Amino acid sequence: MTDRASPAAPLSGVSVAVVDDHPTTRAGTRLLLTEAGHPVVAEAGSLSGAYQILTGRAAPVVLILDLNLPDGHALRHLPELRRAAPSVPILILSAQDDLPVVRAVLAAGAAGFVLKDAPATELAAAVAAVAAGRQYVQPQLAVRLARGPQPASPALSEREQAAIRLWAAGYTNAQTAQQLSVSVRTVESIRADLRNRLGLVDRAQLAAYARAHLPS
Repeated sequence: MTDRASPAAPLSGVSVAVVDDHPTTRAGTRLLLTEAGHPVVAEAGSLSGAYQILTGRAAPVVLILDLNLPDGHALRHLPELRRAAPSVPILILSAQDDLPVVRAVLAAGAAGFVLKDAPATELAAAVAAVAAGRQYVQPQLAVRLARGPQPASPALSEREQAAIRLWAAGYTNAQTAQQLSVSVRTVESIRADLRNRLGLVDRAQLAAYARAHLPS
């Protein structure tokens, strides 16, 4: 994947940069935003590309960012990205609708969260809102967030739930493997999968997820 900057476009609306590792997704997002009057002035397919855009000579007004990128999960890099360009709000555009992930990215500094299957008008409204300094969460997600903590996703196996509880309590991967009677490699695989699916990276996030979603 090669990151690239698009030629500058007339600023008929809020200028946007799009960071997503799928060229087809970037192309579709670019078309939707351009038709809505928001010129896409830069594109990238990686977190390193996002840093280059934010620290470049002409940063966009809004950065649209996917969560899962080849060089890392955006959640753990959000604070650094915000420090790189404090005046540029970051709008997450993701296929993940897990509420712990939404809460975590907003807490980490994202200005908004929109799902990739949202209508074009939704994305345009989100861009305009975060550019104006407001937080924007897609209504269907906002309603779910307002309902408060929900039960753990049924997609989580008993082993995954047990591993989350152990990590949240401070157990290492080796200690967790011993408690679950599995190999360390298996535990590492579980943790990597949870990181990719739910954005659970550190002990604090694991503990918060356990408190909110796992039966006591």
